[in-house]
Amino acid sequence: MKVVLTVFLIFLSFFGFGQDFDSELNKANSKFFEENYTEALISYQELIATGIGDTIQRSWAFGYVGVCQQERGKMEEAKKNYRIAIGMGTPGPSFYSKLLAIYKSENDTDGQEFVLLTKSKNLPHEYRESVKSLAYLYVNTGKFKELIPLCDELLVWDSGNYKYHYFKAIAYQKLEDVENAVLEYRKAIDCKSDDVNSNMNLGVILFLEANRAYDTAVEKYEAIVKPTDNDYQKCIKNLDVARADMRKAEPFLLVAYKLKPNNNVKNALYNLYKKCNEHEKVKDYQ
Repeated sequence: MKVVLTVFLIFLSFFGFGQDFDSELNKANSKFFEENYTEALISYQELIATGIGDTIQRSWAFGYVGVCQQERGKMEEAKKNYRIAIGMGTPGPSFYSKLLAIYKSENDTDGQEFVLLTKSKNLPHEYRESVKSLAYLYVNTGKFKELIPLCDELLVWDSGNYKYHYFKAIAYQKLEDVENAVLEYRKAIDCKSDDVNSNMNLGVILFLEANRAYDTAVEKYEAIVKPTDNDYQKCIKNLDVARADMRKAEPFLLVAYKLKPNNNVKNALYNLYKKCNEHEKVKDYQ
């Protein structure tokens, strides 16, 4: 009987603390919503100091302290309290958004990553949006190894979105995995045939590979002191193969140049037609 009574009293104690916390939080909130941030801040800090409330309840208080400090121009204090609230698993989405906005204004990419990663864990209903934002962050910050699995996840949800194939292609290209980069650029173009960047990047990759093969064939032939007819025929064959490979780049380069002319694509087309002996077309890209 004593054990049952003790458990019951403990339950009432915790229940009472929970009610006390909510009551005090509501009092502080009334000042907050009246935009009396200084007095609200004091009330939130006093509430935190009591030690009552569970982790999630207390996370709300820390989050509101962050907002009050931000409104008062105390950005470092705001960030500190937002991070505490987020670390405690606060379900308040505005705290994540406000901290993310601060980090963006400061160009703090590590801070942005922290917010988005934590948000993806703490707020399941915003998981997809967090993953999407992380993908864009990783593209812009060059975290290409981390980017690829995020794109795979995004493509499960949205298989027809060319941007995620494009992001993967960029990642593979930066990681010097040309084969997979080419594959992903092709997939991006399959999803959106007039995507300028995918056409340009794929065209340039294919052209440069073929151009290297062309130049190598010429250099090898010219390095022979006394070339035979067999050497000449071998060189011609290698040049024909290189020209055929250049032709594979041509349609992508033409699409890219038509949509958005630039010197890199122009130079590629100029050299392609020059080495393929199409002198009339060379004039268009001089």
